[in-house]
Amino acid sequence: MNDSKKSPAKAQKKYPRHVRHRAKTPLWVKLPLILVTVLVTVYVLVFVATPFFALRYIEQWYAEQGEGQSLLIGGWTLSPFTGEVELRDVKASYPVKDSEAEVGADFIGINVNLSALLEQTIHIQSVGVSGLKFRGKQSEDGLSLAGIMLPGSDQAETEAQPTAESEKESEKDNKKDDQAGTSGPLPEGWSLRVDDISLTDDLIQWQQSGLAVTVELSELSTGLFNSASDEATPLTLNVTLRELSVAIGEDSLVLRSPVTLRLQAEAQRVLTQPRISGDISLSSLALDAPGIDAVEFSALDIKGATFNIGDNGMTAGLRSLLLKNVQAQLPDDERAQLDELMLGQLNWRASEDDVSVKELSLEGFSGNLAGFPELSLASFSTSEVRVKELSTQPSADIGRAGLETLRARHPEAGVLQLGDLSVIGVQASADTQNVSSLELNSLSVTPPGEEVPLASLAHYQITDINATPSSFSSGIHQFYGLVSNVTRLADGSIKGVPASEAEAESTPDSAPDTGAGTAPDAGKSGEAADEPVPFRVQIAGIQLLTEGDDIPATTFNWTDQAVTPTVNTSGKVLELTTGQIDTDQLESGVDLTLLLALDTYNRIRASGKMGVKGDYPEGQLEVDVEQLNLVDFNPYLVQAMGYRLKKGMLGVDSTISINNGQLGGNVLIKLQNSRFEPADEATIDRLSKQISMPVETALSVLKDDNNNIRLDVPLSGDITQPDVGINDVINQISRKALRTATLYYLKQSLVPYGQLISIASFAGDKLFAIRLNDLVYEPQQLELTEEHIKYLDTIAGMMSKKPELELQACPIAGKQEVEAWGDAWYSEVVKRGAAVKAYLAEKKDKNDKSLSGRVTVCAPQKGDIPEVILGV
Repeated sequence: MNDSKKSPAKAQKKYPRHVRHRAKTPLWVKLPLILVTVLVTVYVLVFVATPFFALRYIEQWYAEQGEGQSLLIGGWTLSPFTGEVELRDVKASYPVKDSEAEVGADFIGINVNLSALLEQTIHIQSVGVSGLKFRGKQSEDGLSLAGIMLPGSDQAETEAQPTAESEKESEKDNKKDDQAGTSGPLPEGWSLRVDDISLTDDLIQWQQSGLAVTVELSELSTGLFNSASDEATPLTLNVTLRELSVAIGEDSLVLRSPVTLRLQAEAQRVLTQPRISGDISLSSLALDAPGIDAVEFSALDIKGATFNIGDNGMTAGLRSLLLKNVQAQLPDDERAQLDELMLGQLNWRASEDDVSVKELSLEGFSGNLAGFPELSLASFSTSEVRVKELSTQPSADIGRAGLETLRARHPEAGVLQLGDLSVIGVQASADTQNVSSLELNSLSVTPPGEEVPLASLAHYQITDINATPSSFSSGIHQFYGLVSNVTRLADGSIKGVPASEAEAESTPDSAPDTGAGTAPDAGKSGEAADEPVPFRVQIAGIQLLTEGDDIPATTFNWTDQAVTPTVNTSGKVLELTTGQIDTDQLESGVDLTLLLALDTYNRIRASGKMGVKGDYPEGQLEVDVEQLNLVDFNPYLVQAMGYRLKKGMLGVDSTISINNGQLGGNVLIKLQNSRFEPADEATIDRLSKQISMPVETALSVLKDDNNNIRLDVPLSGDITQPDVGINDVINQISRKALRTATLYYLKQSLVPYGQLISIASFAGDKLFAIRLNDLVYEPQQLELTEEHIKYLDTIAGMMSKKPELELQACPIAGKQEVEAWGDAWYSEVVKRGAAVKAYLAEKKDKNDKSLSGRVTVCAPQKGDIPEVILGV
């Protein structure tokens, strides 16, 4: 048996051959798996590997931009499903001169809802930037952004210039934008939705020629914006300006300390017709500015600020603005300070080209400016202001404006003070200014180094003011409470009034050339220069207000130190009115009524119509003087005639006319109860030669039995060299002297009848003379006693019965009083004589006239005892 031949068959039978097949996967299962694998691979490549290597490439590329530069991106996120794109911990550094600059951001991210695109909505769920540090610089080498240099080129500038084709394309684009209407920048049918935008802790630095600025953005947040809705979008901004330097010419504007701006606002229709409204606040600001050494303020607060672009054009405004503690340090040690500025209801409309302000006010202004070492203003306010035609011909309407408590001190002009000033109904343009009314109160001007004002005015008001470059017109000017204190110094100048420069200017260096050197054609009318149009002033009149409660008197005080002794007098203006004043019609004259009082009994009246014709006055005046106590003006009498008055009252009744430069009229002078005494012999001699007789003789001749002098003086001649009728006065003296001499001749020649006449005349003078007792006072006593009053009643009875009787009251200061009063003895003791006259002035004679006109108060004298000497 051959086993070798049988083994294959046996083997086949024993181990039968069997092939096993795997179960086949259905195709519908394989395809999704393949697709998932491909998508995962693509996702990994596109959203993981590619960004990873791209970021590494960017880091390497940044490092290659310059020596010492580096960029590191710490983390990133790119999610196509959630729409998230994030960069974290981005840090870059590059060398800057001798240091290293760092830029980057802690977080930059955006989250977009991609599924909203199916609904034609761009839905940005969030945008965030945190910890951003950015630096940029523009220089001649080019533009540097965060260490990346973009070189400048002339080609780029050429490309930047608009060509004709680009301008046409731009016009087409503008037309397309206009045709888009209110759809905004989005395609029609699309909308934009932003849930949240947040920028925090960002720092931005920028430098270029003439500008360096550093801004810290602490917070910028907004959200809930939907272009398909008109709902308001909140906006919050908190930004700090750390550094600022702006070159202005050769100087620079420099921020001296950081300033923070805060904004809380709402925005509507941002993409179509934007409207933004909110509140703005600015912290303290300090700047160094050109022309100003320093300027700063503590706070700026704006409420209700609005900006709107709508169907009616662009508008802007604010509800209120408050600026506090403004200070400015100026060159030459000048400064200015303002405590507070307030602005209310400001509105600007581009379509109307106007701006309106409901209220504007300033408070607490002070400083030294424009040559005024001291300048202050308590407050200024204005309301209902509207400025029209801003861009063309601006004009303003102001409902009311006013200021309070103005004080200005000038080293040469003195101190000006104003209680308040208000104007109502202002309409102003470049050519015309109209004011309905102007009113000021408590105005005063005080000379340098003095305490008493030179002039003060309680109240002044004007209505219907119109001013143009060539004219001024107004209604009536009304005032009261004018007080002037004028002092003439020994050199003849007025105290507190700067010396006039007219004398220096009136002396020409050379006389005008009127000879042959004159150009031959100078007289031709065609080449003559046009004369300027005279400025015209029209005033309805001037009126002193005297009726009403609490109206202070209008007074004047005159002190003359140029004479010896010094003259001190005061008076009141009881009435002042004028008619219409027109500088173009001054020849026709202006009606004038004036009433003055130098004391309780004196009256000085002037009435008439006066104007100007050429260089001289024109018109007629009637001037009357009653009961003027000439004793107070003795220094002027001494200068004029060499005599002083111990007693005497002046009365004047005059009519003065000026016609074409010719003086006319008449002056009737009456000097009551007068007594003269010589004071200046040189003047007496000069005047005696002028009238061709001794002055003493002339005075004695002119007096009547009651020591009254009457003179009738005619006025005539050219106004520059008037003739006051001295010859007529001499004739009056001569006639009376002749009459007196004749009577004396008869007395002495007709014996024994002459003796009888002389004796009778002497006896008559003595028999009919009234002997009066003196009023004796206790030392420093000024008031009348009951005993004084009883005696004055007796005298008043006699004066009432005899209208020709005149009384003199001569106050005497005792030795003890002079020592006690010192230099004030004169002003004190004169009060005794004034009290006597005041009491008798209340009494009337049988003709129902006051006795004041027949009582003369003498000049005070020193004596042994205090008394008032009475005499007739």
